[in-house]
Amino acid sequence: MSENLAIRTIELFSDVYAKLRCGGSATPHHVDEVKLWSIAALALRKQLPNAKPRDHLRVEHGTPKRAFARMTLELHLKQSLDETSMGQLVAKYWKLAVITIEEDRRLNETARSKVFDTPEERWASAGIEFPVG
Repeated sequence: MSENLAIRTIELFSDVYAKLRCGGSATPHHVDEVKLWSIAALALRKQLPNAKPRDHLRVEHGTPKRAFARMTLELHLKQSLDETSMGQLVAKYWKLAVITIEEDRRLNETARSKVFDTPEERWASAGIEFPVG
């Protein structure tokens, strides 16, 4: 098995696990399932209520999926991958948000695969703002 195939498998496993742990389902991410929306995404949805989400919005991982998978793999290699450690990883790094295509472009330019201390720091680095509260 190639490293790329192996890490993709871990990406899928860790993403589904995190989503289930946070109360979601194992289905692919959809904007209607995500609670956190950027200010720009909320404004766009209000402006174009009948627009197809795929044409204007993206579900974005606060920590890139590949980076999150590598964190999961690191726990495994240290023989400390268990429900507790994975729960701590999910709590700290796994967060989804709905952002606009423009915000997604900026994020890819500034922080494509960078890992920050929190998802919020990564989004802030691209100027993505969220409602307070």
